[in-house]
Amino acid sequence: MNGALVALCLGNFAVGTATMVVPGMLPALADGLAVGIPDAGRLIAVFALTIAVFGPGLASAVSHVDRRLLLAGTLLLLFASLAASAFAADYRMLLATRVVSAICAGLFTSQAAGAAALLVEPMRRGSAVAFVFLGWSIAAVFGMPVSAWIAEAFGWRMAFGAVAAVALVSALSVRFALPTGLRVQRVDAAAWLRILADRPLLAVVAVTAIHSWAQFTVFSYITPIMKSQLHATPTTVSALLALFGVTGIAGNVLAIREMDRLGPARVVMTSLALMLGAHVVMFAAGWSMTSMVIALAMWGAGCFAINSSQQTRLYAAAPVLAPVSIALNSSAIYLGQAAGAESGARIIAASGFDPLTWLSIPVFVVAMVTSAWAGRR
Repeated sequence: MNGALVALCLGNFAVGTATMVVPGMLPALADGLAVGIPDAGRLIAVFALTIAVFGPGLASAVSHVDRRLLLAGTLLLLFASLAASAFAADYRMLLATRVVSAICAGLFTSQAAGAAALLVEPMRRGSAVAFVFLGWSIAAVFGMPVSAWIAEAFGWRMAFGAVAAVALVSALSVRFALPTGLRVQRVDAAAWLRILADRPLLAVVAVTAIHSWAQFTVFSYITPIMKSQLHATPTTVSALLALFGVTGIAGNVLAIREMDRLGPARVVMTSLALMLGAHVVMFAAGWSMTSMVIALAMWGAGCFAINSSQQTRLYAAAPVLAPVSIALNSSAIYLGQAAGAESGARIIAASGFDPLTWLSIPVFVVAMVTSAWAGRR
């Protein structure tokens, strides 16, 4: 079963890289498509909004499908959409291919978490779900920085092609590593009604949307911030993004180790505090190399740990409803990303990069208050 968990982790690595490839190469993409940074940033918003809108419904529609067939097929479609992105003729065509990639990304992430929980005994489910989500942290360490470097060195089309190759390998890995007959309880209208009536469960999902909004107000534009405010070279940008990913892996590994002992709610609050601290550093010190290094290290440590612990939190609260609640949580991640990317685009168009943290900091505080309320309930 460890091999199956590794395959799911690799799938999340492909999905995470496919998701973060656009933020990592935003300046190169904007130049190649002859659009401004705010318009290029809206590729992130549309990608995220697609998942937020279609994710829960798709989770219900495919709840009866064998997990191996579903997850391998989703990654195969992701490969095709990324390959199509590499050959997109213009902005509109790229937007269409990113919509397809978004549907695949949202479906895989949510359903991989539920599949991971079925592969281990109950006492190990929290750490298993967190391990599978480790793929996103690895994507931040390797996938995003490397794709950003490829885009600068060889063009954005080559970056999409490289990510497509990773998606194909992960699809084959899932196909051959997962056992057959792996199924979750079928989702019906009653399951949705139970979730919608559970206020603490909805509050947990709300925490995901709120902290994602705060993060992506800044993170969507982190590469152009580095290039314009720090005058960073492509190598420096990749190194800073890798730092973010390395601390992300460290934070997620620590979360995996402590998840079952401390409980996911405490891990969530610690992660939120780290990310809030990172944005306070950027606000107080401005856009300098020192503040960026400190902020990215703190931010990375909380960023991926919170996502895995939020999914574990939902599974622990209502295991039977997990296929839907985790899909809803994945949609919340991307709803927050869409809100953050659009908020950031509007702020940059109006006033530049400096006011971005004026929005992210209070939104993080709202996420912490909401999480505390959900934990008490």
